Amino acid sequence: MNLKVIVYRRPNMFAVNENLYNMMGVGELKNLYTIENYKTTHETLQLYYPERFLNILEIRCLVSRLENAGYKDVYIVTHSEHLITTVRSENIGIVNDELIPEDPNIFKYSNDESGMPYDGGLGVIMGG
Repeated sequence: MNLKVIVYRRPNMFAVNENLYNMMGVGELKNLYTIENYKTTHETLQLYYPERFLNILEIRCLVSRLENAGYKDVYIVTHSEHLITTVRSENIGIVNDELIPEDPNIFKYSNDESGMPYDGGLGVIMGG
């Protein structure tokens, strides 16, 4: 399986939750955890912040479930350290890697650029 995990360190989750593109793949994600020995009919899967729907144990076994389901290409956008620790470093790309400011007077600590920077050839996602 070709796996690419794009990590946003400080996404603005309000912006993520308001974007309908971020619901792509949720049906497949549900199938992975509700149908025993699920096998997909799709080759490519894009998931946006799957940690919004999964508990910690489900996040930790996500990659192995994706492999067993038969996906060829998987693209995941996340900020979950629980997911990142299950992925080899060559499969991880870190976006907006700037330091978090330590000024207590700063109001906003999140980054609005929190979408999929690569659309996996599907041509439907506008990324930063």
